[in-house]
Amino acid sequence: MYARILVPVDLGNTDKLSKALSLAAQLAKANDATVVYAGVADAVPTMSKVTEGERMQADLDTFAEAQAAEHGIKTADHVTLRRDLHLNVGSELIQSAKDTDCDLIVMASHMPGLKDHIFSSNAGYVATHAPMSVYVVR
Repeated sequence: MYARILVPVDLGNTDKLSKALSLAAQLAKANDATVVYAGVADAVPTMSKVTEGERMQADLDTFAEAQAAEHGIKTADHVTLRRDLHLNVGSELIQSAKDTDCDLIVMASHMPGLKDHIFSSNAGYVATHAPMSVYVVR
């Protein structure tokens, strides 16, 4: 049913992603699908020779390899650079799913707070605007 499953990953908060990661691995096993772990890095200039995107790519490579070993699934990863720092990352996640030919997005969410009633959440934006299926895990 699914061939490629995108899972947005915030490497600084992987402890909050366990349900989404587990679900994506189960779906990947059941469908012989590849899980694509996606990260979004800010495209801002730095004084370092290594850009934020390159640093994230290396960390995401390691994360994807660890998930493949832990769950026995095929994995890939993809980093997108966020150009507009004032917007949420939802549009970049949708573009990542398109760029990597994903037909499902499995995304972690959190309990909505006051801020979420004023600003759109990333999961809400993705679920509303993505042209592919979206599974939001709370």
